[in-house]
Amino acid sequence: MRLQYIIFMVAFLSCKKNTQPLITSTETKLSANTNEVLKSEQKPLKHTVKVIECPIDSLNMQTSDFNNIKFYTENTIRGNGVIQLSINNKIEILNYDKTTFGNISFVDDSFIISLPQKVVAREVIPDSEFQIFSFDAEQPNTDKDYLIIYINKEKKLVAKKGLKYYFLLWNDYVKSAFIQLTSNVDNASNDELNYWYKAIEIKGDSMRIKSIPKSSCDYIENYKYVTKWIKWKKNNCKLIKFNFCY
Repeated sequence: MRLQYIIFMVAFLSCKKNTQPLITSTETKLSANTNEVLKSEQKPLKHTVKVIECPIDSLNMQTSDFNNIKFYTENTIRGNGVIQLSINNKIEILNYDKTTFGNISFVDDSFIISLPQKVVAREVIPDSEFQIFSFDAEQPNTDKDYLIIYINKEKKLVAKKGLKYYFLLWNDYVKSAFIQLTSNVDNASNDELNYWYKAIEIKGDSMRIKSIPKSSCDYIENYKYVTKWIKWKKNNCKLIKFNFCY
């Protein structure tokens, strides 16, 4: 009887094992391909896109120093473009949750600035003659009441009401600037790092540049005719320097 029971259990388990569905190599391949297709079709939502933070060389990227506040530019490109603020009285800069971040006032031909001791923005030169307050920004129509600008790698808010400002999309801002090449541009020679250029044409990460003669700006010290295509950015990291002839 015991022998019959053992034979019965062996037969039962053998049948149960053989009832498992067979997966052919074709099905396995199809399943893998389906997963790949699904992965490729999944597009990240805009608010989940991670901005790649680019290196900052603090010695070369400081734009100004004002009352112990140091202002730096950065290689990371943020937002849709650059906004230039015209400050004639007082503006409040808010965090994205609308708590106070700081303020800038213009009183008796001089600026009073209440901001952290280190400020990273596109370009800030709080000089009564130049008055450069340029920030990476979202398009002005993104919010009805506020401009969305970037300071210290974060979104900040500035009320539009009563404020004068000028906005340029990124390609237009780049074309408005003088350009210097850096060693990060693969096809730039050492001599070409000494010249200044203008962007003639921009296609994505590529740009056609043309060197600018000394007569275009007093800051230009060297000139040789050069025109070529370069890679000016990688993703959201710029590989060139922006200059302006103030």
